[in-house]
Amino acid sequence: MSSFSEALHKNHLISDFIPSLGADLPNRLENGEMMCLDVGCGNGFHAALLAQTYPKSNFTGIDVTLDAVHQANQRRKDNGETFDNLAFIQMNAGAMDADWTDKYDVVTIFDACHDQMRPDLCLKEIHRVLKPGGVFGMLEIKGSSNVFTDRKEMGPPAAYMYACSMFHCLPVGSNSPDALGLGTMWGKETAVKLLKEAGFTDISVVPTPQFAVNVLYVCKKD
Repeated sequence: MSSFSEALHKNHLISDFIPSLGADLPNRLENGEMMCLDVGCGNGFHAALLAQTYPKSNFTGIDVTLDAVHQANQRRKDNGETFDNLAFIQMNAGAMDADWTDKYDVVTIFDACHDQMRPDLCLKEIHRVLKPGGVFGMLEIKGSSNVFTDRKEMGPPAAYMYACSMFHCLPVGSNSPDALGLGTMWGKETAVKLLKEAGFTDISVVPTPQFAVNVLYVCKKD
């Protein structure tokens, strides 16, 4: 799944995704010492590309899987140099470092919230570690949790996404007794509900024409 995401996002992360979080965000990342967190970073692709593009800002990626963190730590710049503004840490997104409260200006999560065993706890922790006035960008699948509706609105891609959910995302997200088991097609209504329960009140659902099966949730912390 990480290879699929990387191929899809490579050409649009900097040019389209970041400006969607705020028109002034690219300049702020370029000019300021912003603290940024990527949750469920996997092999580190997104955080590394952002760190290379915005060397004056600092980026941290977390993942619950140690193998993913090892892969991420092998990331290098295009010229082979290591990063001074990038770190990867093994950490449960539902129980982040207690010292991280109000630490980050920007938090991102790419197609990974639905994979969490407890996405509700993950979103509450994201709200906690985000600074007041900070922005959280969550790229997710734009399903509805209703097979009929998704087939009608998405067409054949809906079947593919439900298959991904059944054979990958649901098994990954069901490895604890209290897992919510939401899966890939958890839907916008459920996502917005959990975002509100996490403490977010300023939530925008933004279309992503570059990513046909996705939708972007842009959330600001009061």
